[in-house]
Amino acid sequence: MQSNLLNEAGHPSTTVLPLTTQLIEESAPLRYRLAARDGLQSDSDIMMDQTRTIDNRRITSDMLTILAEKGINEVEAYWRIVLGLD
Repeated sequence: MQSNLLNEAGHPSTTVLPLTTQLIEESAPLRYRLAARDGLQSDSDIMMDQTRTIDNRRITSDMLTILAEKGINEVEAYWRIVLGLD
């Protein structure tokens, strides 16, 4: 959830939206549901209200999945609401 400019510049940290498998129904915009797929073994919620920035050394696994443009746009819209940017 950060600009690729920071990634390309070798910035030492990454802003992430953590996942949970403790699902809560009808919790938008605080959560966004992802169905199990690719490396994501269980249905999961993205916790929009738990944004954090972590040291890149803490990222120890490959990507779990990739969102299509529609999913990215929906996550961004929820995140903007939670952050008070809309």
